[in-house]
Amino acid sequence: MAIYDTSIRRPVATAMTFLVVIVIGVVSFGYLPVDLLPEIEYPRLTVYTNYPNVGPEEVEKIITDPVANAVSGVPNVERMTSRSEEGGSRVSLEFAQGTDLNAAANDVRAALDRIRDDLPVEAEPPGIWKFDPNQQEIVTIAVESSRHMESLTRMLERDLAKRFEQIPGVGTLNIQGGIYREIRVNLDRDRLKAFDLSAAQVQQAISQSNVALPGGNVKEGLSDLYVRTQGEYQSLDQIRRTVVTTMDGSPVRVQDVADVVDGYEDLQRIAELNGVPVVRLEIQKQSGANTVTVAEQIREEVERINASRSDVKLTVVSDQSEFIRTSIDNVQNSAIWGSLLAILVLYLFLRNGSTTFIIALSIPISIIATFGLLFFNDLTLNQMTFGGLALGVGLIVDNAIVVLENIIRQREENGRSLAEAASVGTREVAGAIIASTLTTSVIFLPLVFARTTTADLFQSLALVVVFALVCSLFVALTLVPMMASRFLTIDKGEGTAEQDASKSWFQRAFAAAENRYAALIRTALARRAWVFGTTVVLLGGALALWPLISVELAPQTDANEIDVDLDMAQGTNIAVVMEYLDELERRVKPLLPEDDMENFAKQVQPWGAEVEIRLKSAGERSVNSFKLADEIRDEVIGQVPGADVRVSAQSGLWILRRIFSVGGGTEALQVELRGYDLEQAYSIGQRIRSRLEAVDGVASVRVGRREGRPEQNIRFLRDKISSLGLTTEEVARAVQTNVGGSRAAVYRTGGEQFPITVRLRPEDRLSVNDLDNVSIRTPTGESVPVSTLVTMDRGRGPTEIRRINGQRVTYISATLTSNAVLGEVVERSRRALSDLSLPEGFSIAFGGEYREQQKAQTDFLIAILMALVLIYMVMAGQFERFLDPLIVMFSVPLVLVGILPTLVLTNTTVNIQSVMGLVMLIGIVVNNAIVLVDYINLMRRERGLDLQEAVAEAGRLRLRPILMTTLTTILGLLPLALGIGAGAEIQAALARVVIGGLTASTLITLVLIPVAYVSVERLARRARALLPDWQWLPQPGESVRTAR
Repeated sequence: MAIYDTSIRRPVATAMTFLVVIVIGVVSFGYLPVDLLPEIEYPRLTVYTNYPNVGPEEVEKIITDPVANAVSGVPNVERMTSRSEEGGSRVSLEFAQGTDLNAAANDVRAALDRIRDDLPVEAEPPGIWKFDPNQQEIVTIAVESSRHMESLTRMLERDLAKRFEQIPGVGTLNIQGGIYREIRVNLDRDRLKAFDLSAAQVQQAISQSNVALPGGNVKEGLSDLYVRTQGEYQSLDQIRRTVVTTMDGSPVRVQDVADVVDGYEDLQRIAELNGVPVVRLEIQKQSGANTVTVAEQIREEVERINASRSDVKLTVVSDQSEFIRTSIDNVQNSAIWGSLLAILVLYLFLRNGSTTFIIALSIPISIIATFGLLFFNDLTLNQMTFGGLALGVGLIVDNAIVVLENIIRQREENGRSLAEAASVGTREVAGAIIASTLTTSVIFLPLVFARTTTADLFQSLALVVVFALVCSLFVALTLVPMMASRFLTIDKGEGTAEQDASKSWFQRAFAAAENRYAALIRTALARRAWVFGTTVVLLGGALALWPLISVELAPQTDANEIDVDLDMAQGTNIAVVMEYLDELERRVKPLLPEDDMENFAKQVQPWGAEVEIRLKSAGERSVNSFKLADEIRDEVIGQVPGADVRVSAQSGLWILRRIFSVGGGTEALQVELRGYDLEQAYSIGQRIRSRLEAVDGVASVRVGRREGRPEQNIRFLRDKISSLGLTTEEVARAVQTNVGGSRAAVYRTGGEQFPITVRLRPEDRLSVNDLDNVSIRTPTGESVPVSTLVTMDRGRGPTEIRRINGQRVTYISATLTSNAVLGEVVERSRRALSDLSLPEGFSIAFGGEYREQQKAQTDFLIAILMALVLIYMVMAGQFERFLDPLIVMFSVPLVLVGILPTLVLTNTTVNIQSVMGLVMLIGIVVNNAIVLVDYINLMRRERGLDLQEAVAEAGRLRLRPILMTTLTTILGLLPLALGIGAGAEIQAALARVVIGGLTASTLITLVLIPVAYVSVERLARRARALLPDWQWLPQPGESVRTAR
């Protein structure tokens, strides 16, 4: 017994089955995490090695080269990049998509083990880090207080941070802009010299006097007595009174050669919010945690702290969940409005409450069932999965429409009982709706073979659409016939629909339209050449619009933050940076609309600063963030001498740019200048920069390798050092202790510990000439000036050295203006750089987002070709003929007639979303052609109509379901296509492509497919007459009995 007959006979069991599905789906929905994008395992591992106080060139030679050579043989590595900077090396490995990263990490670990003994002993052992987008703060909090900043920092670390750590899902917490206590031993150079002491002796004396070691156990009667040595400093006076040495029988104490001060570590970062000094707390989430839920709990904790404490005020500076929440709410609203519009279309055509209700029921059931799929497959609710549901809304009702429309036709025209009409009507179209569901589903199969991150993003969308369609198929084959057999209120018809007085005026008018459409088909069949010619002209006209359409990777999404970065020469003092920042602020503040502002935050650190302008959400403000960024950029670029200023509006899809950019930034355009000589690379980079700045669409350009910080290079006279019984390390440590400071011990008090740092006092290390007076003690007790053991010269060292696959590279990156499109800007940039003369060994390539765009284009082109082949195979299996699928495929290129004008009119670019829309469209548009061709065969087989009459009659009978399914799909996507609200741009391009392509393709298909069927059939007859061996092919009347 068929499944539809079983559902009709057992209505209670059918109802209970769907209730179980609904309960599981509703419960699953409550447990689904919410995020911006699907969780994707990015195939990237980074080997990091810290080597303190060593310059970039030495790190490259001593650390990066051996590590890169060791891991280059690891399987599946597609690309290797490295960064050597002061104090550390980073070697990043990009693997082929689908690589098991745990196995790859084991291979990398094994390769590193083989070279571990070859690395310097001072270097930390190499570690392996897996790239995780979650390691970006989701909430940033500014903390202001009347307390001293050092006290505020301690309170934040000891109290407030602990409260946030208790929140489920909270990961790492970073404190920025804090001031940390430090016990400073400021050495007086002249007093050291007078006592003939060195800084190393003072450091050693403090270190050896600050001890707490276990003494062990001793027997005391019948019990054991634990012995403790408590030699740690209890006060600063004890540090001051520490004996360094004795001279003429008198002790020389620390206080005799240094001032011991309870001070602070050197300031590395200053943070302000709306002009008030603050400490920033950046909170990350754990991998897999619900971003929206975690952020909400953090905000609730902020409110509780503000309510319970009067000495601090916490302000949320940025919250990534706001964009996620509003963008997903918009997609959700679009899905709801799309459902309502689809239901309105159903009622307009059917004008019957019971039929509309039965079909509309498939929407919530299919969507709720999909929530269960998401839960059991460990997927999240995000832009892609919600987008899949919104896209599926219009498609979900198609199967139910076809089934119920045929049941109604059986009831009205053949006078069958409800149960019989439900059974016969479903059986006639069951094969067709299964085939059409398969054609829509197989188009997503090529995504499984895709090898780019962008294709991975769409796999969850594809999974949702396919599962929702399968659910709707199950509903159409079980619930719809069962409900129709029980609750359908359609009576037997009276005469033709055009004359039936019981029908509404719309239904009678539509019946007349069906007859006129049949007449149109007969006319078109008589003028086949004219139909084909018009189709070719329309297609050619659409293709002529291609040069007007731009190409980019992802659409711009308006977010509510603008960043202004100020970079200065390496080595610039933080106080100087503050002055430049004040000048920048004076220029930016007047441009900001106060009504649209939330806060104005600043961060200052050596060599640079950052301004974060936080705007209200898109629905609450009047200004576009990208337009405002353009205005600020025009005002500040080139107006702050000596500073490199960059202005960018943060895109909602900022995480994608972070993934694609190997240069470390989130800029859209990235030029890779490859070549070994760093000085030449810097010079060529400046020339490239000047050319790119003149390119239309480029807002600002930055050369990745900036001029290095000033250096005093000290080179050792090794022979002389050895002759005095010293080592190079001892001389280097003497310089480090006197200038940079060395940690001698820790000072513990009140349950906390603070470093004790020995260093020359500030006035004794004002210039490099003071290095001449730094002395070191030989094993014989003689003090020797360090200046006699070294040679010195001035220079500027590189800030970092980057490489791609072993070749040094300098990145030149650019931000684009708000109306610029990446593909166009890259082409203009290519032309601008085409005549640039490069020295031998240098080359230019475009990377970052553009590189991913090129890979994605290849992937999606293969996906489109593969989808066409798969659809042909499915249809050939359905029709049991080879020619009919070719006729149906005539409708595929016609989508371009609608897509290209739609993209031009709506100013939409070709991006990953619109290409995905094209892939989906291929599976959708063939369904209308399947409807016609399938029913033409039915008319010829069962009614014995001749070719032209069968084509005209099939067109008349199938016009209603074709227009209903098309309109429900179009109106279901219409709210999404409008692109209103935060994040709506993400799915708008996809929806516009489907609407435009489906509209044009349907209208042309209604005329072209009948004409193509007749033309191909006549050609086939001639071929059969000439080639008798074709008899093994099935004739039209022998095709599988399917209808729609």
